[in-house]
Amino acid sequence: MVDPAVLRRFSAGAARYDAHAHAQRLSAVDLLAYTGTSLGPAPDRGPAFKILEPGCGTGLYTRMLLDAFRGASVFGVDISEAMVRVAKRGIDDPRARFAVADAEEIATGSYDLVTSNAVFQWFLSLRRTMARMGSLLRGGGLLTFSFFGPETYAELDVALRASALRGEAHDGARVAAAAFHSREEISDALSAVFPRWDVSERRYRQDFPTLADLLRSIR
Repeated sequence: MVDPAVLRRFSAGAARYDAHAHAQRLSAVDLLAYTGTSLGPAPDRGPAFKILEPGCGTGLYTRMLLDAFRGASVFGVDISEAMVRVAKRGIDDPRARFAVADAEEIATGSYDLVTSNAVFQWFLSLRRTMARMGSLLRGGGLLTFSFFGPETYAELDVALRASALRGEAHDGARVAAAAFHSREEISDALSAVFPRWDVSERRYRQDFPTLADLLRSIR
């Protein structure tokens, strides 16, 4: 179950999400490239090739999947009804279908690929969710995902803590990303479910003219 406060924020910002999804877009490109390399060449990934996208959001990554896997079907689920509405409006493709559902609670279905962009950091029951995702894979299926780590917005986090020390902000003020799952936590959850796995790291940089611009982007 996703934190209700997180759900409210994402739902409220659904209409303008893509305009500020700079890091999400970069991570989606890298994730898609990694997924394609991991799957390897195949003569045909047509209608029989089924993809599950947990946390599809507004469909940013969904569109990339539909372009990359011609003929394959994509089932996108997201806990935010507002996000799913945006995805449905923006994607007119019979190969794509969407549902409002908690990605951590998906228990049925059979897929060749389960792939998720910039979502796993929000999951509360990481090991249990990883096991569920694994159970949805057909023999030879693949799970790939990108996630933001606890160093996301590290500079802002440092500024908040310094401000708290000066008495300019509430003591203990931190960015939400400080509580994101670490690489070690992700690795432990993977090793409990999958015999083979790997984790790689990418760093993305985005510059903002002012602090107000950064805060507007986060909101």
